[in-house]
Order: sequence, then C-alpha cells, then structure tokens
Amino acid sequence: MSKRMNKQSRREQIAEAALKLAEKGISFITMESVAKACNIVPSALYRHYRNKDEVFDGLRDLVRSKLIENATLAAKEENSPMAILKNLAIRHAELLYKYPGIPRLIFSDKISGKNSLRRKALLAVMNEYRATAASIAEKGQKSGELRNDVKPEDIVFMLLGTVVPPSFLFHISDGEFDPRPQVKQNLILFEDAVKFRKNNEEV
Repeated sequence: MSKRMNKQSRREQIAEAALKLAEKGISFITMESVAKACNIVPSALYRHYRNKDEVFDGLRDLVRSKLIENATLAAKEENSPMAILKNLAIRHAELLYKYPGIPRLIFSDKISGKNSLRRKALLAVMNEYRATAASIAEKGQKSGELRNDVKPEDIVFMLLGTVVPPSFLFHISDGEFDPRPQVKQNLILFEDAVKFRKNNEEV
C-alpha cells in the first residue's frame, strides 16, 4: 500500500495540477477540473483549498517555491557568481518552458486585476527572487569577477532580459518557438557585458 501523502505534499500536488490547467487558460481552473486532474473528488479538494481564490494563492506559493529552489540549486551546482547567475537564467528559462501556465497566471486578472493583495503578494515574490539574484551579483562584484561600476540590481535586470523576451515569444507562439537556445546565446552577451575588465582591457 502506498504511503499516504501528507497535507503539504497534497497541496503542492493540487497546485501543480492547477498550473497544468492554466496552460489552456485561467478559465480552465475550477474546483471541479482541479479535483478531476488530481483524481480526487471535489469534497477532498475542499479539505485543502476552500475555494478557487485559495487555489490561486496556492499557485502563487508554488511559483515562489520553484523560483527559490532554482536559486538554491544554481548556487549548489556552480562555484563562481557568474556561473551561478548563468545557471539561474537557464533554470528560469527551463521553468517557463516546462510550465507555460506561469505567464498566463501572472498576467491574468486573478493576479494583476482588482485584487491588490494578491498582486502585491506576487510582487513580493518577484522582489524576493530579484534580491536573491542581486546578492549573488554583489558577491561577484566583491570578488572582482563582475564589473563594479553598476548596481547589482542592474546586473539582475540584464540577466532577466536574457530570459524574458525569448520566453515571451514562446508564450505568444503557443510553444512553436523554443526559447532555450536563444537564452544560452543571450548569456554569452550577458557575460561579456558584465564581467570585470581592467582599464586597459579591450571591450
């Protein structure tokens, strides 16, 4: 007999199912459709999420968890701040490729509409993620690997710029455009732009 799933794991499983449904559109996320996707009855779903609004809160928490997990894994797999940042960007691109429902979720009325509390909560997640990346960039500046004439936050925005446009094309092309090769090309330019150079070194 399989071990019974604990409450947190079940909540994450439900959120994963909802995120999968979001690929087709936010309107496909209903209590009934989520329960069906999880192979549970709706009454079982209500034990974990009382309504659809709570499901969307669970989706936000899931996205946060995946972003922070990516940052943690990137730091474990690489040694230098530059390598960590590039790894993080590749992981970010892979995340958006694997879960195309994320952009639909972020730009939906359920997140960016009138519910200012949910919008602010998602903004807090994004700010936390950027702050984590900025701390990595700052370490690179202090170690002499990254240029120190710009703010670490600006380096992070440039890093995100290697990922977001290709991922946007993936989104609006309905999956026909694979963003990952372009992200890797962009990271070559990113590294060249932000690495530390001595005064007499050619750009």
